[in-house]
Amino acid sequence: MNKQELINQFKQMPWAPWLHRRFSPFVTYLMMKYATPAGFKTQGINGQFPIALYDTDDWYGTEEMFRLAGEEAERYLKETNIFILTKQCEDALLYGRKALPLLYKSNADPITLLKEVLAIIDPINVYIWVAHGSEAFYRHHIRNAAKEHVQEDELDKFIGDISFPSKKNALAQLEDDIRTGLSVNELYQKYAWIKARGGFVPGYTLEEMAEIQTKVLNEKHVSRPEPKIPTDLISLAQEMQEVVYLRTLRTDSLWELYYIAQPIFDTIAKGLGLPSVKDYISDELIAGNFEVVPHEHAILKYYDEVLVVRNSIVSQSTVEGKEVAGVIAQKGNAIGTVRIIYTAADTGKVQKGDIIVTNMTTPAYITAMQRAAAFVTDEGGITCHAAILAREMRKPCVIGTKIATKIFKDGDVVEVDAIKGIVKKLN
Repeated sequence: MNKQELINQFKQMPWAPWLHRRFSPFVTYLMMKYATPAGFKTQGINGQFPIALYDTDDWYGTEEMFRLAGEEAERYLKETNIFILTKQCEDALLYGRKALPLLYKSNADPITLLKEVLAIIDPINVYIWVAHGSEAFYRHHIRNAAKEHVQEDELDKFIGDISFPSKKNALAQLEDDIRTGLSVNELYQKYAWIKARGGFVPGYTLEEMAEIQTKVLNEKHVSRPEPKIPTDLISLAQEMQEVVYLRTLRTDSLWELYYIAQPIFDTIAKGLGLPSVKDYISDELIAGNFEVVPHEHAILKYYDEVLVVRNSIVSQSTVEGKEVAGVIAQKGNAIGTVRIIYTAADTGKVQKGDIIVTNMTTPAYITAMQRAAAFVTDEGGITCHAAILAREMRKPCVIGTKIATKIFKDGDVVEVDAIKGIVKKLN
């Protein structure tokens, strides 16, 4: 299929917004490249994420895309189980932590250095898609199995509770280290990257880390109660817990390695005479093509093809209304002022009692979430980051509204009715 045929085919697909992410072309292209069969094969996995589309700050999806991804996952999970795949991701992170600092003083030419740093970071991109595909596969099976044990109106909460991972992610480890007495400098050295989500993004400052330390130490730590899992669901629940853990692990791993590698990317950019490599395609740079990718662009992935288009191909529609409906992640009610959050840089505007409205929360939002009265997201399933944190914090949360960030704006006063799953504008 030639370039124009592929573009035309994508334009005709029933795309709907999936994830709002302001990633640079450099980052997104590598994600797409390693969603291919060849990309998966680098990690010994016989599979792929068949179809994907990124267009100007948004990932798009279709029902067919998720169905195909789930079918692929079913095949490779039979060959390599989810626990092995998670271990491979953990090993890639540990290797990257050791290998990247060794390149800081490299005398290699810029292109050689670029190849070397990518060889270390690239494997993590595979697990971005392994987690998405595995979640699509397990979500269907665990819902069907859980229906035998709980009523329909309690199904989402039940699945969320039994899917909560026993393994701790980086944010939980940060809080543990704060409570065990690590200094602000030690915490900064170990965890500043948590804010640097998306690649080529600044991490926490020392002052911000001190604020996090103070908040954690001033809060009463409440242990999460262990849910009772029916005997016939134990094995499936453990696998689902691993998927939820992997979903956080793979993004944490990718952003941590990008953060560690930032001085190397700066050296490469300087050597190539560029302000940064973030607005370029890595394979094009290696081939000697220094053409900038504009903000409005699309990256298409169709089986073994990856295509960069230097313009948008998805028509942007406007949305109007006064309320949205979604999935209840944590029951409760709250009224407050909307604060729209797109990146960690936006979190400073959240005051005590505000309502966070966002595409999806990340660990970098934790201090703002502690101040907020409730959370509303466009994206997410019952085991997403926002749902997990809402249950931990006991704050009302409605997820998966799809359009909350388009309906509401900063300053709106809204009621979050997380009993009915409705968020409505009051002013």
